[in-house]
Amino acid sequence: MKGIVFEFKLRKLIIAKIAGFFRLKGYLSRFGPFRLKDLPDPPIRGDNWVVVRTEYCGICGSDTKQVFLHGNRDNPLIGLISFPQVLGHEVVGTIVRTGPFVNIRIGTRITLYPNISCKPRNLPPCKACQEGDYTLCRNFTHGNLSPGIHTGNSSDATGGFAELLPAHEWMVFPIPDGITWKQAIIADPFSVAFHSILKVLPSPGSICAVYGCGTLGLLTIQILKHVFEGLTVIAIARFPHQADMAKQFGADIILKHRPTQKIIEQIASYVNCDVYYINGKKPWLIEGVDFLFDTVASNETLEIGLRIVKAREKVSNNTNLDLISTPGAIVMTGVSTPKRFEWTPWYFKEIRIIGSNAFGDETFEGRREHAYKHYFKFLNEGLFDPSPIITHTFPLKKFKDALVTTAKQKKNKSIKVILTHKTNRQVDIK
Repeated sequence: MKGIVFEFKLRKLIIAKIAGFFRLKGYLSRFGPFRLKDLPDPPIRGDNWVVVRTEYCGICGSDTKQVFLHGNRDNPLIGLISFPQVLGHEVVGTIVRTGPFVNIRIGTRITLYPNISCKPRNLPPCKACQEGDYTLCRNFTHGNLSPGIHTGNSSDATGGFAELLPAHEWMVFPIPDGITWKQAIIADPFSVAFHSILKVLPSPGSICAVYGCGTLGLLTIQILKHVFEGLTVIAIARFPHQADMAKQFGADIILKHRPTQKIIEQIASYVNCDVYYINGKKPWLIEGVDFLFDTVASNETLEIGLRIVKAREKVSNNTNLDLISTPGAIVMTGVSTPKRFEWTPWYFKEIRIIGSNAFGDETFEGRREHAYKHYFKFLNEGLFDPSPIITHTFPLKKFKDALVTTAKQKKNKSIKVILTHKTNRQVDIK
């Protein structure tokens, strides 16, 4: 089969870094770490495992950051993954082979839950997995698989940047009738956004800001406006095509990402609060938005976020739910290279910065079940359609063009770019 392999070798990383300095495609040189190769078909890894033929695979922001070497080599997560890798964890496909104990039929359309925690590793569930918090699993380096958090960053659990991939039966969710490939492939990023909102459970009347209008930001806007009720959503967008999509998805107010001082002043004007100026430096607010969902998490967005989120409101009692729902919080789903920022408002306003990573079993309206089941239910109820965020589709052989299109968002007006294994030309999907 054909697959794109990422090899973590110093020589290849150096070559890519040097070549990438001159042009973006330099990172994708055949002498670099990321190449299209012929690979052996994946085996059935156990009695409860299947092989999936990839129909489409989304390119996640984490994929592009890795390919274009954005990040620090001392990132602690390197200790939880293994190489070489076939990336790609936003996968929809068809079951083509099964182990003897699998209850899903060959030919079934599925969407992949890429987490490789205790169950796929054939281990007794740790406490986090027992509670459905699979992303907090304690066993990502144990069991019968090489280290890895999810499909695509374990050398044994290869991903959707290849024609075939292995998966435990627990990791595949049949796509209900009436749901298109295009809708199903959004299940993973939708669930990431949904998980982040459930960290704070904004109540009717809350003012929420969403920083960044890429895939996660736009899905966050759509959920806030169509799943929850009575919320005002302020979108902070970098590019005009993102602003247009934010409006289509329901944002009430759309602000440009720069100049940053204007963001602060516009929010102050909307909430009718004082602005505190500091000798020509960036101002700040003590009042402000109730909740901020930061899908970028750069030093700039975190600094501005701390200036526009209101000071923590008093907790009326000690229940966990009350603490969760208390305004004065930033939920961080983005991942950027760490840099210095001015964080004094963090402690002064007692703002909570809450990390939000991936998803698992989620509780919403009294139902605790896997995030994909919530997503399919919302689609069947006609609450929204997220598929317009898919702007480009490329065949696997054109992966270099696909990745450059993803990275050059302004030029290409790209949001979600996906790969397919069907043809050698650009295609549309349904």
